[in-house]
Amino acid sequence: MTTGSLFGKRIPPACEYCEFAGSAGNDQLRACVKKGIVHRSFSCRHYRYDPIARVPRRPLALEKFDADDFTL
Repeated sequence: MTTGSLFGKRIPPACEYCEFAGSAGNDQLRACVKKGIVHRSFSCRHYRYDPIARVPRRPLALEKFDADDFTL
């Protein structure tokens, strides 16, 4: 089951970007309103996608080209 269409349709559910989860002072843990302290990759039946909580991956860096690369 995947949800969230703002940044793509292949976002797996995780407490890391759930509406009910907040920071628990640790990068790996979340403080969930429904379940308490949980791991950021955990998800439950109360999961609701929050697009503001999700940080999209950075785009890949492109190679640097110069004029010699485009001459025959």
